[in-house]
Amino acid sequence: MAEAIIADWISDYSALQESELRTFAAQHENDFEISKALYTILNERMKYKDLIHPICNQLCNFYRSNEVELRRFTLQFVPMLIYLYLNSVALGDKKGCRSIETLLICIYNIEVSSDDGSPKVVSFRMPVLAQSSVYHEEKSLQPSDLRRWEENSNKDINWGPLPSIESINAQNRLKVMTALLFTYNQQLNQIHKPALYHLCKTTSLLVNQGFPKVPGGHMHRSSYGNDPISPQQPMAMAAPSHVVRPPPRIAVNAQFLVELAHANYFAMFNEFASAAIEAVTDLHSRACYEMLPEVILVTNAIRNSLHANPSGQPSDGPMGISVALTPATTTVTVSKSMITNASFRTKKLPVERIKPLGSVCGQDNSRGVCRISMLPSDRYGK
Repeated sequence: MAEAIIADWISDYSALQESELRTFAAQHENDFEISKALYTILNERMKYKDLIHPICNQLCNFYRSNEVELRRFTLQFVPMLIYLYLNSVALGDKKGCRSIETLLICIYNIEVSSDDGSPKVVSFRMPVLAQSSVYHEEKSLQPSDLRRWEENSNKDINWGPLPSIESINAQNRLKVMTALLFTYNQQLNQIHKPALYHLCKTTSLLVNQGFPKVPGGHMHRSSYGNDPISPQQPMAMAAPSHVVRPPPRIAVNAQFLVELAHANYFAMFNEFASAAIEAVTDLHSRACYEMLPEVILVTNAIRNSLHANPSGQPSDGPMGISVALTPATTTVTVSKSMITNASFRTKKLPVERIKPLGSVCGQDNSRGVCRISMLPSDRYGK
């Protein structure tokens, strides 16, 4: 079924005229059936080897076009494509992923270059208390504090410039993958929601590969120190030939994992809380294994923030941030002549003692009635 859908998708695009591209892009943006079929084929890449090259070629043409919808459609598959490429490299099958590598290089070179061909520089401002942002409202500060915050808010953070590349090698591999994830994170709010689920699952696959899954996190592979060809191990203790070893571990670095953490944090507040929390937990375990303090700091911040603001709640905003805005209130000026509850002062009345009942009880012999007089005690003395 998926194979037939993708075959029709490729043939329809190849038959398009240039004037029909805009209409095709507008209709293609909301076609979730094609996205589902593409994920099915990419997840079973070895089963559909003949379709990988045509798919990558068409996605590359999408990204080279000037249609924003087609670029956005291609961008949603970036995490999956990164995993497939890094997995093939770890397995030593780099020749089998040439098409995926070419597509990733195409996306990277377009994103790091401006329209005129010069290196692109992305600038953004860090949120501070002196200026409002999507994270908070502007806070009333003292003049001295406000001046200090305004001085720091003038500093912009720059991403780039990055050089264009012709091939991916061991030296620039993770730098290119990190740049691709940074581009992906910039468009997270525009990417279709089902793609976020595949992002979380791909993250777990990427960081867990090569490690047996155990409660509490990662552990060393069984082959560490037990390799049959290791000189320290006798040949008699060699592992049986039928034992299937886990696939090799995928190399990562701190910047790459931090970008993955940001993407999963967005998915956590956009309908995929369970899958995103599991992915962040896997990221934290891998960061602890690799001893990467930057990633541990980010993952701990995400996990600890869930205690005060659990994900998946109705108050979650569409941008992945639960923002509590201060309600607008109207201040009412109270006039001095206005009568309120505070105008009425309570006055404490004096407490009078009551004389014991026995001292005022008399017996009327004629009627057989005991008369009790409840009189203030000051009349009878203390």
